[in-house]
Amino acid sequence: MATGNLVVIVGPMYSGKTSELISFIEIYTLGKKKIKVFKPLLDNRYNETYIVSHSNTSVKAIPINNSAEILPKLDGDEKAVFIDEIQFLDEPLREVVVEMINSGKDVYCAGLDLSYKNNPFKVTSLLMAHADTVIKKKAVCHECGEYRGTISYKIVENGGEIDVGGFEKYIAVCRDCYLKLNEKKQNQDKKLKQGG
Repeated sequence: MATGNLVVIVGPMYSGKTSELISFIEIYTLGKKKIKVFKPLLDNRYNETYIVSHSNTSVKAIPINNSAEILPKLDGDEKAVFIDEIQFLDEPLREVVVEMINSGKDVYCAGLDLSYKNNPFKVTSLLMAHADTVIKKKAVCHECGEYRGTISYKIVENGGEIDVGGFEKYIAVCRDCYLKLNEKKQNQDKKLKQGG
């Protein structure tokens, strides 16, 4: 039996990662192949039991708390497994995904590769290392309007590095604008500390 393929779709927010994942789901569905779709329970921005793109296309998904819940929910005869928002899942997802591809299933994962602090998400990096194909998406930069956005920039102060949100919290920016925005923020913070 041949092993499956691993495709990892990464990029900043608003780059069309989930839309791309949904287009792969449609290919398997049209081919009448058995599939399962998973999403982190943590990501309830639009719906708890559907993966929903920012452009509002959606597919029913099984919500999970962690990667250990995936294998027990499989029937065994799936041709492909799809997982959205992988950055919200735990690092053992790597072992789960490797087990699935070794058993002949194709696996498609989508998620952020970088946090708003420009740090790699470890679980995404681990899966990219095993991938047969990495699809690196870009977004239109919210600041300069160029199709060079690779970083999600947080426009609000609250919340940690893992902080579920949409347009109310994040914008996608290119590297140049990311550096400019950070410099501007640091200057504002300095002024506040100096009392004016």
